[in-house]
Amino acid sequence: MRPHPPIFRILILTGALCVLPSPALAAVDYAVRVDAPAPLAALLAEHLSLVTDRKDPDMDEALLDAMVRDTPEEAVKLLETEGYFAAQVRVDTEPGKTRGYVVKVEPGHAATVADVTIRLTGPIHGEEDFQGRYAAVLEAWTLPIGAPFRQSDWEDGKKATLRLLLVDRFPMARIAHSRALVDPVTRKVDLDVELDSGPRVEFGALAIKGLERYPPSVARGLADFREGDPYRLDKLLAYQSALEQSPHFSTAIVSANLQRFSDGKVPVEVDLTEFPRQKLELGLNYGTDVGLGTRIGYEHYNIFRRGYTGSLVYDWKKSEQQFSLGLGLPRQSDGYAHSATYAYKRTDTNNVIELSHSAGLWRTRSRGKIEARLGLEYLADSQKVAGNTTINRALIPSFGWTRRSVDNPLRPRSGLLIDSKLSGTIGGALSNTSFVRGYLKATAYWTPFPGWGTWVGRTELGQVWANDTDQVPSSLLFKAGGSNSVRGYDYQALGVPGPDNSVLGGRVLATASVEYQIPVMRDWALALFTDVGDASQSWKSYRSRHGNGVGVRWMSPVAPLSFDIAKGDKLRWYLSLGLAF
Repeated sequence: MRPHPPIFRILILTGALCVLPSPALAAVDYAVRVDAPAPLAALLAEHLSLVTDRKDPDMDEALLDAMVRDTPEEAVKLLETEGYFAAQVRVDTEPGKTRGYVVKVEPGHAATVADVTIRLTGPIHGEEDFQGRYAAVLEAWTLPIGAPFRQSDWEDGKKATLRLLLVDRFPMARIAHSRALVDPVTRKVDLDVELDSGPRVEFGALAIKGLERYPPSVARGLADFREGDPYRLDKLLAYQSALEQSPHFSTAIVSANLQRFSDGKVPVEVDLTEFPRQKLELGLNYGTDVGLGTRIGYEHYNIFRRGYTGSLVYDWKKSEQQFSLGLGLPRQSDGYAHSATYAYKRTDTNNVIELSHSAGLWRTRSRGKIEARLGLEYLADSQKVAGNTTINRALIPSFGWTRRSVDNPLRPRSGLLIDSKLSGTIGGALSNTSFVRGYLKATAYWTPFPGWGTWVGRTELGQVWANDTDQVPSSLLFKAGGSNSVRGYDYQALGVPGPDNSVLGGRVLATASVEYQIPVMRDWALALFTDVGDASQSWKSYRSRHGNGVGVRWMSPVAPLSFDIAKGDKLRWYLSLGLAF
């Protein structure tokens, strides 16, 4: 026989392909219903192959028949994870226009835990706090006697108890043995777990990579542990957090290399990415309280080549100008950082001109969401009202405490911000008069039902106790009014009436605000608010002012942007960027 010409062979092949069924045409369509108690029906509908593979384009009659036969066994195994060890499952066909199957389940009674045995073995027995740690393991167990047995709870219990060992001195701990012995007749389960602590581990030497600009002491000083200290995971996490918050580093990765465990110690490896030594900042800013302004800032992160940070900032606005200098020392292993500051500030608001010079030494400790500050500050300021100038000075020890715990700093929906400060003079030492000053500011965010809106509450309280208020530096007295105070009034327009329609600072302050933010579209919300408050010479003369209004909130990539219109003594509008503090 003569071979077919090429064109003839192509036609034969094309015809053969045309008569073969395509995958889409070969698919088998059917429906599945699970007849079981609601929680179990949801479990089976999510995991049974008969349900999950229904839209598989490769499904054919043979594969479907195989899945129908295998479904009861597959369902029984799934039900056992929920503690049903005597379940009966069958698959029936349902009559109808479309082929259908019903998975009928008779789960029976769930098994319960009859006995639990948890053993700790290994060198952990030699620890002084062994009894306390064993008690903590028992308390962390998630599947007590009498509880329904579930596979997920069984696994969670083993993980929870093991984690207590892994995070503190025994990072090489393991589950040496675990068994769940099931009696399907009595529906009882006996649990047995053995945890092997492995060797006791201590911190070894720090191995730091990525340092080119800054001395190793900057990175080493941020660790609050030393070689030979017991291993603790929270110490590693705190060290990484401190490095990331340092102005010297943009990223940090801290890990204990258990592969190099030797002589009871594990080396701590640190991989850093540095920020440049210097930064220049130029910018424009605007706020309805103080108007259009400019900012020039310069920072150096390696003064004297010892990792000291220095800053120089000049802010200019029409009604407020400020110049400041700062020198900061890197945080040490005790968690404290030290700094020295100087600032000059001039304000011209409500017919009052104030000039102030301040210099201070500060000791600060930051731990997670908490920052605590101790300081000694010398303050000299002058106040010019109606042509008369008053000059006051004070040497002021102070203590400050701040907590920032919001779910998202850029888009807060829940959490709390608190800033407080207590300060006062040392008698009359280098001061015109003796006094004590207390101040508290707090903002709370609450979203009870996501998607329906966020409640924001804010309060501000302050008081100065002094024999002679006229001799207290004016910058330490209180005024209210403005975008972050009582809206509907001018910036710092609420206080003690002075000559020539001026507003002076008062000895007491109290403001409060309630706001409801209603989401209207992605990243945008409408705000309804009411503010109340004032500053006064005493609580007897205190009379609160009220402001009500509406606003718009934009959760920008930089910070929350707020635009408000409020009615107080008259209708006013405000524009601000960022959180209250």
